[in-house]
Amino acid sequence: MTLIISWIGVDDKKDGKETSSIYIASDSRYTWGNAKKFDYGIKVFGSSKHPEIFGFCGDVLFPSTILGQIIPQIDNEILIGPNDGVETKNKRVFEFMKSSLDTYPKDFLANNTFTILHATRFKKEFKLFRTTFGKDKILKNKEVELPKISTKVYSGGSGKAEFDKIWEKWENPKHNNYRTSRAVYHCLSKTLKDIKDPRTGGLPQIVGLYRIENMRLFGIVENAKKYIYGKESSEDINSKSIEWRNEYFERMNPETLKILEGAQRQPS
Repeated sequence: MTLIISWIGVDDKKDGKETSSIYIASDSRYTWGNAKKFDYGIKVFGSSKHPEIFGFCGDVLFPSTILGQIIPQIDNEILIGPNDGVETKNKRVFEFMKSSLDTYPKDFLANNTFTILHATRFKKEFKLFRTTFGKDKILKNKEVELPKISTKVYSGGSGKAEFDKIWEKWENPKHNNYRTSRAVYHCLSKTLKDIKDPRTGGLPQIVGLYRIENMRLFGIVENAKKYIYGKESSEDINSKSIEWRNEYFERMNPETLKILEGAQRQPS
């Protein structure tokens, strides 16, 4: 069923605290019961042309299929337009999901549930929405409140209990990374290293939004190797086209596999 989390970074501005970034991250494991697993499954998505990112947990087939349809339609401005506000964009995405689910074979979802996160931005306004399909078999959509502090804003999936337990360590005001956005990713990395839930595993995968530009895809450096969507990356033709991070969310040089020159080291 997986583990999915979302968190925000908040900066101090003249007019008060403002959200400066939002992230959605997950593990990389697809499972078939407890017997079969695949650790290169894509669970986070984003548009390269508009500030829209997504992630899911639970049933794999419907969310991965529907997000595979939504992203190209966002990229080509079929589903949303460049002047649509955050609520309008999410409403159109939700309506697209709902109309698709109405024609989806009900037997395929008989015992399955899922959650889809949608983070979006218009100008400087960030929003996060959660679409759920639960045991009542009704598709629901709700905004997730974003606080004025850098912290986790959502965790879900079968690995949630283990993540939330470990997260208590970072929620301690005495912790070096208390109230920092990097703390959430560090907690995710540690959780996946020690996870007991057989349906959660593999390397982390992450997408994010900043105040400018669109989806940021992050590569992961782990044990002197590079990974994208859980799979080791040996393609070095254009490694610098994305950002690379280690377990402490420090920026990494994809060529040397060391901390990027000038990048700030983070306390563990």
